[in-house]
Amino acid sequence: MTGKWGGLAALLAGFFVLLLDTTIVAVASPSIQSDLGGDVAGLFWVTAGYLLAFSVPLLVAGRLGDLFDPKRVYLLGMTGFGLASALCGLASSIGWLIAFRVLQGLAAAAMSPQPLTLIRRLFAENERGRAFGIWGSVAAAATLLGPVLGGLLTASLDWRWIFWVNLPLCGIAVVMGIRLIPGSGGTATRFDLLGAALSTAGLTLLVWALLSWRTLSLPAVGLAVVLLVLFYCRERAEGPDALAPLRLYRSPGYLSASLAMASLGAAVLAMALPTMLYIQEVGGFGPFEAAMVMAPDAVVAIVLSPMAGRWVDRAGGRRPAILGMSLLTFSLLITGVVVVLELNPWWITIGAAILGAANAIAWSPLSAIAMASVEPADAGGASGLFNTVRQVGAVAGVAVTGAVLAGLESRPVLAFGVVFVFVVLVAAGGFVAATRLPKVVTLACS
Repeated sequence: MTGKWGGLAALLAGFFVLLLDTTIVAVASPSIQSDLGGDVAGLFWVTAGYLLAFSVPLLVAGRLGDLFDPKRVYLLGMTGFGLASALCGLASSIGWLIAFRVLQGLAAAAMSPQPLTLIRRLFAENERGRAFGIWGSVAAAATLLGPVLGGLLTASLDWRWIFWVNLPLCGIAVVMGIRLIPGSGGTATRFDLLGAALSTAGLTLLVWALLSWRTLSLPAVGLAVVLLVLFYCRERAEGPDALAPLRLYRSPGYLSASLAMASLGAAVLAMALPTMLYIQEVGGFGPFEAAMVMAPDAVVAIVLSPMAGRWVDRAGGRRPAILGMSLLTFSLLITGVVVVLELNPWWITIGAAILGAANAIAWSPLSAIAMASVEPADAGGASGLFNTVRQVGAVAGVAVTGAVLAGLESRPVLAFGVVFVFVVLVAAGGFVAATRLPKVVTLACS
């Protein structure tokens, strides 16, 4: 397989590993704690440390792709991800595992913005919807396979194999990337070190504060706001060499797609925890049954994503995005009603199936419109900014959910109700953003 589809296959191989690792770890958490010890807080930071390291450097990673070529940065990130996975499997304590998970997150951040840039390079505008649709199908497959593979490896071998399984997968992805992904010279003329320092420090404090809502530090939040305001001023002064090209938001397509994608990420992740708590703690289901309740989400997304991508190529992205965000809001309403009224958890499968359709239909057009709205020279920065907004939105959604569930722990039904009102409002905001997507994409002004 050569050409653009070979390049896409190589990107999908790496992306599959990245998403597989995101979902494979949760199921092994009890075994990890039993072997390495540590309290619940330590176990929480096994995931939160990865999320923090993954979220913060996305802006810098996107610009590095512009500077040094996204293929090189992508392959370097994939190699680092494989090495960090090997170290995770060798961890002798919960502290070392957290440290190695942070390395994994940094490597994932290097990889994550590059595929959007490379797909923009590989495919013409009328083919990108199909490419992003296939991308979404592989993402759904990895999300579905992760818990299953994690459970099998942990039960039959050892929890360490959930990390070691990444080594051959990363090796295959690197070899495919070297052979099949086209390279190019960098396009950026300089790298804004001061902007990188301000954004990294500000986002680190912000994401850390969101993840540490139990002991929220107002001085840390205040300092994060100050640093990010300074970063904003710096970016406005930098012009074409800005680390985060904020001028891209002058394009209605890029702005609306970014807001809708942030809404999608926040709503989906924010509803995951209360839904699983309800299914298992209130409904009395085991982990496998709970996974089966939510399985229609991934199954429907696998089937519909390629078709949704072809629809985007034929009809443009606006109508699919509006439909996808409408379905997102509807799916959350159904799930919320089941949870708040304490109905049989199997009714959640209906909401899960609609959620899968929403993800499949919305993800492709939002990504395609965002990347079609920028000039080629801005593709890396645009991808980094797009991913950062989505990821920080997701972290914020999780933080709000955690705070509500903890604050209303003695009144779980009320807590679930507040959470689902929150996620429905977030999804509705994403729907409004989708309705503001232009019928004809216009490029951001330089």
